[in-house]
Amino acid sequence: MKIAIVGGGLIGTERIEAIKRLADDDRSIELTWVVDPSESARAHAEAKYQVRTSASLDEAISSRPDWIVVCTPHDVAPAVAIRALESGANVLIEKPLGRTLAECDSIVAKISPKTKLNVGFNYRFYPGIEAAILDAKAGRFGRLISVNVVLGHGNSPGMVRSWKLDPVRCGGGCLIDPGVHALDLVLLLATGELSVNAACSWAGFWKTGIEEEAHLLLTDSQQVIFNIQLSLNRWRSVFRLEINGTDGYGWVEGRGRSYGPQSYRVGRRWGWQSHGSQAESELVVVNRDPGNDSFFRETAMVLGLPQGPSAAENGQCLAPCYCAEARRSMQLLDQLKKALS
Repeated sequence: MKIAIVGGGLIGTERIEAIKRLADDDRSIELTWVVDPSESARAHAEAKYQVRTSASLDEAISSRPDWIVVCTPHDVAPAVAIRALESGANVLIEKPLGRTLAECDSIVAKISPKTKLNVGFNYRFYPGIEAAILDAKAGRFGRLISVNVVLGHGNSPGMVRSWKLDPVRCGGGCLIDPGVHALDLVLLLATGELSVNAACSWAGFWKTGIEEEAHLLLTDSQQVIFNIQLSLNRWRSVFRLEINGTDGYGWVEGRGRSYGPQSYRVGRRWGWQSHGSQAESELVVVNRDPGNDSFFRETAMVLGLPQGPSAAENGQCLAPCYCAEARRSMQLLDQLKKALS
């Protein structure tokens, strides 16, 4: 299985590391090319990973890779994905699937009966997040009442010059990045269509024309309440997923690195009755996971290879994101953009 990666930046490096790790266990896997316009990025990849590099996508395509992994900025990714699909390669493109629903559909239109399109939503493969979603779907918390998702980037001085704060290159602000991750998780938990009940945003620090903070209130067909908070101004990176049901709850905190290690704990309704306190009644399912394996596990699943065990008690795993699911997240993103306009 030959794999080419387009984009040698932060996320591209995560995919390179994942594929190299998989290749160590399976000699049929080969990272054939890393494509990047930056000479320094190519030199780094050549020196560290002993892989061929090029500034030309066509040169990588000429080796006829089975998969092309697209890890470029949002404004570049659609054209790369379309060219890759037209070449007959399968594609894994990092989220989102385009900057707009129209851009998403232009990519999807290029899928053939012989090609696959997956979208990188690595949050599905953090152990606490995966276990919590599987527990909710299995009914561990009873009938769901509400889901809260808080996702905020700390950011840093100078970020104003980054493409991620450029409304054209990124496609928006916190709603699309990192917000589309939260939308994907909400769609995994929701039943039926989602309705947008309220949405508001704030933009007054970076002043590049993007929404810097957004608060969203949605309900699904079962009237489960989804409360989503997204921010590029939290100053301390934060991830939190709280699932509340009639029988109990599950709380996930952290995402590794600057977000802190990930923990997932569950509790039952009125657990304090049989314990000294509610806290004492809780079960810690995931305890301080460093969050290092999400890209590896997702890459392995996309390629159809064995991957690390799930934290879920029944051993089940979430599936990688297929193009139809990613399009649903783009439809929801489109709804929310209209609600904020």
